[in-house]
Amino acid sequence: MIRKRAVYILTTLILLVLVVSGCGESKQTAGASNSAEKGVLRIGYQKSAPMLLLKKKKLLETNLGKLGYEVKWYEFNTGIAVAEALSTGSIDFGGLGDSPSLFGKARGLDFVYVASEPSVPQSEGILVKDGSSIQTVKDLKGKKVAFNKASISQYLLLKALKSEGMTIDDVEPVYLNPPEASIAFSQGQVDAWVTWEPYFTTTANQGGRVLVTGTNFVSLRSFYISSDTFTKEHPKAIKQVVLELQKIGKEINENPSEAAELVSEATKIPVSTWKEILSKKPADIQFMDEQAVRDLQTQADDLLEMKLIDTKIQVAKSAWTPTK
Repeated sequence: MIRKRAVYILTTLILLVLVVSGCGESKQTAGASNSAEKGVLRIGYQKSAPMLLLKKKKLLETNLGKLGYEVKWYEFNTGIAVAEALSTGSIDFGGLGDSPSLFGKARGLDFVYVASEPSVPQSEGILVKDGSSIQTVKDLKGKKVAFNKASISQYLLLKALKSEGMTIDDVEPVYLNPPEASIAFSQGQVDAWVTWEPYFTTTANQGGRVLVTGTNFVSLRSFYISSDTFTKEHPKAIKQVVLELQKIGKEINENPSEAAELVSEATKIPVSTWKEILSKKPADIQFMDEQAVRDLQTQADDLLEMKLIDTKIQVAKSAWTPTK
């Protein structure tokens, strides 16, 4: 009897030890989970002043690190490549222009707009040679005009032609990407070139004459995008990224020197040219607002009417704003 009672007591003690140990282990595991990294924020960027300066200053690494995130950077050559990478889940956040984003949407790429930069239509335009006889848009009739197909430059050209009662059939289109168009324009192989920054200011300073800018024709904007899933699962992280971009934008507005040096190094275009470009382009980055949505929707509707896209896009359904 005594022996059975001893066995019972011993068994009970062992069970108690296991229960207490299990509780301790659960509590420790929970604590470890709370302190563990929430994940990785993968950013896709091009050679833009805000992104390059943000990357250099490591503000995201510092402030998102406090929230438990590791930050990784991936460079892309085009905006549509950024949209493709985000849609396939290769990155979580990126920056691109308005037209590339809409062409991506029309292809069914999945992303949401989280922030935008101001409209700067004066940062693109139609260039002709300084000694050219072309004085107005009407004078482009029958001329060779270079532009990047399915881009903001094609959109601007069509809008400018339409303002004079003309269509693309009234000119001779020459489809070239900016580096190729730059050579063709300098060698006189084309009569006009429709382009954006930094090619626009660079060429204008090297013997090009501005026929018209995008003012009164287009609303040229840069946007920042993420995936719908990431914004829902990590809203604080996305909000923090935009807040840090706002700080960077303010710094560029007050003194563009450091940013100009960064993009100059990345693009091999003189610092002085980049200072000129940045002085004309406010970097006031904001969360998506009604005006940004309207501007983008106008362009989306125009692209559909011009048959540059074949899908109706409802921008408001893809606009994300943070909750307080």
